[in-house]
Amino acid sequence: MSFLLNSRIALSVATIAAASALIVGATFAYFSDNATSNGNVLASGTLTVEITDQNANTPFAGEAIISNWAPGDDALVNFDVKNTGSIPANIRGFATGTWGVPELDDQNMVKVTKVERWNGASWEELASSPPDITGLFYYSPDGTNTALLAVNAGDRAQFQLTVEFDEDAGNDFQTQSFTSSLQVEAKQTNDLVSWP
Repeated sequence: MSFLLNSRIALSVATIAAASALIVGATFAYFSDNATSNGNVLASGTLTVEITDQNANTPFAGEAIISNWAPGDDALVNFDVKNTGSIPANIRGFATGTWGVPELDDQNMVKVTKVERWNGASWEELASSPPDITGLFYYSPDGTNTALLAVNAGDRAQFQLTVEFDEDAGNDFQTQSFTSSLQVEAKQTNDLVSWP
């Protein structure tokens, strides 16, 4: 029995040795290939915006948008911000102005009291604050620097400002003109949470 067991062990060892020699001496071949694509162009987009009249394509700079303004009156200033670039944008803005007379400007008699956006069906309030809104307003559901809304390429965001001529303005303001500026900034929409 011992002879039979030794024979089996010897046969197993010989089989393993033969298999090992076959693997070591064998060569394996696979087909292979590679390809190259040259001249690929990655073109950057553009980020540009412009301010236009409400539902129009002409700027309103230089036009008298409010006439016969009297102390205590509110006026609505409507404007669109059009994305004329090729990539989506987030929008923020602010308004400034001057009477052009230092003594009148020091009295701060013109105030933006409300900012609204057109939501496709009605005007929706973004921000309001008595006596006035200071700083930036954002194109977002609540007018703050959170959950910013995107304006896609070719689309526009519509805004409405309520501007108040203070009721305490005196006779020095008669025949004067207040020249205002709207400043709008845009950024790409890679961060929809907040402005950088």
